[in-house]
Amino acid sequence: MQGPSPVVVSLERLGPLAGDAGGLLFFAYWSTRSRAIALPPMVAVLLDLATLVLMTTAVLGYQLIQDEMPRAWVGWAGVAAVGLGFGGSLPLLCAGLVLFGLSVTWGGVFPQLPGWLLVVGGLVLMMGWTYASNFGRAFARPSPWWEAAMGAALVMVAAALADLDVLGREQRTRR
Repeated sequence: MQGPSPVVVSLERLGPLAGDAGGLLFFAYWSTRSRAIALPPMVAVLLDLATLVLMTTAVLGYQLIQDEMPRAWVGWAGVAAVGLGFGGSLPLLCAGLVLFGLSVTWGGVFPQLPGWLLVVGGLVLMMGWTYASNFGRAFARPSPWWEAAMGAALVMVAAALADLDVLGREQRTRR
């Protein structure tokens, strides 16, 4: 019987590192979308592509690590929603973060804290997209309350992706 393919091994190894960088870029990605900040076209394309590649690689790599859990389909649905959400649907992206966070909390492979941070962060971002007045419009910014809530949620998402790397590495070294 052969072991995992080289692609799977690479994604499992690169996922945590991509999560560290992707969480930080996601902060910039979301901030530009919520305020409709007009970036130079090349910068906007690079930000979008880098965030898409890093975030998708991160959640895919983590999901491959926890693939043997009983409710793995929830994580796979989250991975798909995150990837598709970068196509222009911020609510789908948020739903993907929530689903992936639930799979982390239920899986038992990683500590539960990063999963809960992803769930709460994804829900707050989805609520901000839904309820923040003038979200995504250049002529008006969301209220300071929504900006603070979405900023805290973005920090939660970035922290969760970094925590999965650190706590997951810590767990693997103990075994």
